[in-house]
Amino acid sequence: MKKAIQYIIFFFVFVFKTSAQDPKYIKLTEKDGLPDIEFYDILEDNKGLIWLAADKGLYSFNGKDYKHYNNSNKRGNSVFGLKLDHQNKLWCNNISGQFFNIKKNKLVLYLDLKNELRGELAEFYFLENKLYIFCTSFIYVLDLNSKIKTKIPLPETKTKPIIRASCKQKNQIYFTIDDKVFTINEKNQLTNKKISIPKYGSNIFPKFFTYKKENYFLLYDNELNTNKFYKINRFELLEVQFPADLLHTKIITITENESKLWFSTAKGIIIVTNKNHQFYSENTFLKNDFITKTILDKNKTIWVSTLNNGIYIIPSLNIKWLNDVVINDNISTIEKISPSKIAVGTSNGNVFIQDISNGIKEDISINEKRKISALLYLKNKNLLLISNEVGAYCYDLNTKKTTDLNTIANSKDLQYIEKKNLIINCSFNCANLFTLKNNQFVLFKVLNKSRAYRSFYDKENNLIYVSYVDNLIVYEANYNSKIIKYNNKSIIAKDICKTQNNIIWIATFNNGILGFKNNKCIKKIDLKTGLKSEIIQDIKSDGDILWIVTDVGLQSFNTTTNQFFPTLINNNLNVGNINGLIINNDNILFSNQKDFFVMDKNTNLKSYKPNEILITSIKINEKDTLIKPTYSLPYDKNRIMVDFHINGYYPDDELLYEYRLIGQNENWIPIDANTKSIGFNGLPSNKYTLEIRVKVLNTDQYLYKNIFFTINQPFWKKWWFVLTLLLFAFGIIILFYKNKLRQKEKEKIQALKNAKFENNLAVLKLENLKSQMNPHFIFNALNSIQEYIVLNQKHLASSYLSKFADLIRAYLDHSSKGFISLYEEIECLNIYLELEKLRFEDKFSYEINNLVSDDYIKIPTMLIQPYVENAIKHGLLHKKENRILTITFIHLNEENSLKCIILDNGVGREKALQLRQTKHESFATNANEKRLELLNFGKDKKIGCVIDDLLDENNNPNGTQVTLLIPILK
Repeated sequence: MKKAIQYIIFFFVFVFKTSAQDPKYIKLTEKDGLPDIEFYDILEDNKGLIWLAADKGLYSFNGKDYKHYNNSNKRGNSVFGLKLDHQNKLWCNNISGQFFNIKKNKLVLYLDLKNELRGELAEFYFLENKLYIFCTSFIYVLDLNSKIKTKIPLPETKTKPIIRASCKQKNQIYFTIDDKVFTINEKNQLTNKKISIPKYGSNIFPKFFTYKKENYFLLYDNELNTNKFYKINRFELLEVQFPADLLHTKIITITENESKLWFSTAKGIIIVTNKNHQFYSENTFLKNDFITKTILDKNKTIWVSTLNNGIYIIPSLNIKWLNDVVINDNISTIEKISPSKIAVGTSNGNVFIQDISNGIKEDISINEKRKISALLYLKNKNLLLISNEVGAYCYDLNTKKTTDLNTIANSKDLQYIEKKNLIINCSFNCANLFTLKNNQFVLFKVLNKSRAYRSFYDKENNLIYVSYVDNLIVYEANYNSKIIKYNNKSIIAKDICKTQNNIIWIATFNNGILGFKNNKCIKKIDLKTGLKSEIIQDIKSDGDILWIVTDVGLQSFNTTTNQFFPTLINNNLNVGNINGLIINNDNILFSNQKDFFVMDKNTNLKSYKPNEILITSIKINEKDTLIKPTYSLPYDKNRIMVDFHINGYYPDDELLYEYRLIGQNENWIPIDANTKSIGFNGLPSNKYTLEIRVKVLNTDQYLYKNIFFTINQPFWKKWWFVLTLLLFAFGIIILFYKNKLRQKEKEKIQALKNAKFENNLAVLKLENLKSQMNPHFIFNALNSIQEYIVLNQKHLASSYLSKFADLIRAYLDHSSKGFISLYEEIECLNIYLELEKLRFEDKFSYEINNLVSDDYIKIPTMLIQPYVENAIKHGLLHKKENRILTITFIHLNEENSLKCIILDNGVGREKALQLRQTKHESFATNANEKRLELLNFGKDKKIGCVIDDLLDENNNPNGTQVTLLIPILK
């Protein structure tokens, strides 16, 4: 059962004599989610939770959901005997001798008397902090504090005593031993009441009950199916007469509610009251059900458990339900004949008069079986006018004869102006007036040839109101017409009536209900003022009270105080779509498509008092969490969903749910009553208070529930983190400046080193230059020039001198540069080798192989020439002939380097060392090694130099190869 019951103010009406006159109820069945249909007991606890003892076990019902309670040690499913102890803790037992209670929302086994009870279902009661257990042969008392079990000694009898009919009355428990009545109190004192039972035997079942603080006794004869009632008067039983419908039915339980006795029997519920010291049957209902228990909850809603038909909920007894007025048909319209007689028209074209006081139906025969569209009763003539889709009829209630009419077919509405003997007819294509003569209609006047819906005659002001498809028009006594507008717009009226304060009320299609006086709108009833829906179907006046039928139920509005009474009928009562409403002096009758309902107008209003707002679920980031009043959450757990509920059945129309989240919004926000759920997404860091409140409509009573949330800031926004970050940043700045100072110091030191390095490099360049321009070379060169002059070889002398000058000029030019191109290096080498070739008189040859495509590759200045000089001076000089020198340049793409190979076929390094006049290392070679060391200083890619001694086939020296690997600079 997932429907939320709505509160209904029901009215007491006279007792129907028909068989189907139960109060309107809501039935919980397995189709609605009820877990069982066989129930033995029902109880409401102090929190408004309904407990059900069923064949399948123990269940709780909060008005929305069922919860099953089980225990792994429980033998069997069924439980019985729901009771609350002195701490409002729920208890139950089973036929296996086990006693359970609810502790921390779980079913706990408290006591097991399997061996003592041996399959007997015991009765148990609580007196203060003691548990009393009754079976047919003994009484146990258990102290709930010490858990000490005591067997109560019984009076001696000739035979084994039989204990029966235990019943708690105030602070003592009544029971019988054989044919005597006894009591026991909280001090375990056994008292013989000295009352003898008039009838005793295995087929006689006694039962105690109280009424207005007096004790009564019932004896049920199972064989004869008869009951006898007695009043306990000190030491005797006085027989008392109870209503006849209680004398021959099995009574299951008896409860006293509101000064009335409620008998739950095998044939329904019988309510008995006492007037003038006599008991009368006031009400009997649910006669076809075996009733096991009836209770009234805190809001006086009736709950009924049955043995085989589920649970009934009756919000009030003050509405009577005459069901199945039509079968295989639908009621289309109704008309009042008298307070107890109603004319009914159906969709299948049937017409009858229903007497709701005795259930008698009077059928009216008409020719055409088409949907009845309108009925009108002419009281002064005792005639019933009938209009269907194709024709019209006049039924004389005196003669029971029907006359065909041909003038008011397919009427939407019929109204009678008795003073003028005129009938207003609203039809699908016009509105006109007819007069009735000899049971025949005569056209009197056509008011308008537009589709008309509804009409109303204001007899005090002699005005006719007619609602058309496009306008609302009022006609004066001379039939002059005037269009009534609201805010300068046309009014499309659904119904029209007048209250005794002379306000004309117009139910509109989309503007609620408008109140007009002297053709001016003075009041408006809409959703803002308490109207449940703007889909209005019917309105009726009753003095200053306006009765309103909408698609969601029936409301009443006091047009003087401008206040709504609590909701009367709504969707959750399942009365269906109300299609007819009749106001009588004492009661109200309304119909749906199948049934009639009657309510008394003078019933006192029922006041609902919600017990407590219960938080049923809290989800944080879509995960269920433990329910508690206060939460402290990290910044990323900020998606919160809260579900709440109020135990019991409460009408949605009577309770207004609102919430606000202090810390985000101070305004109250309505909550859908069917949802009862509140969600927040992405709450920023802050402290919040979620306030939920429930208000009973038309009162200022609120019920509150608060939950506190703290969404903590992320750690990077907390003061300690910010402070740490600032200190860290400050430390970084200090380290940065320290490092900067250290770097500058290093740069200063490096600059000094670089300056020293540049100075050393410059010195080495000069030394290298001096090496290259050594006196021996200069002397040889000048000597060669002199020899050419002496031999008068002027041309050779001039050429030699010119090349010598070019070489000196190139060396001087290159000495000022750090790097030169490969092309410039090869050009200098060519000049230098040409001079050496002239000096050796053609006994020396050389070859330069340039395998590099880019001649503008940069290499260090004066790097290769010293190695070439060494090859000539120390390798080739000591060889007499066939002196060959090869220089090869290769570009290594993968390593982005230049490879230079200097190859000579001289005497080799070892022989040259032996032939050298001094043991000192070559000045040029030493200077070049130092220069390489300086050039490689601080570089990732360094200039490499490898010298290999070459040998012939006999391992004799055959020359030297020098390989230089130079990183390329563009």
